[in-house]
Amino acid sequence: MNAARTVTVIPAKSTLVSSNKVSVTAKKRVAAYARVSTDSEEQLSSYEAQVNYNTRYWKSSMKK
Repeated sequence: MNAARTVTVIPAKSTLVSSNKVSVTAKKRVAAYARVSTDSEEQLSSYEAQVNYNTRYWKSSMKK
């Protein structure tokens, strides 16, 4: 018997307006997800590739 899975959707916050009427962008919390479906050697390198891609992506996004 499989347990039912649920997904929690957290709506994004858009631009906030401070008390001095200057727009500021709210910080967003994010999560990266990497997975493998088997214990085979090919899947292990796939996991490493996913982690490397996500790490490079988020680091480059933070510079903007």
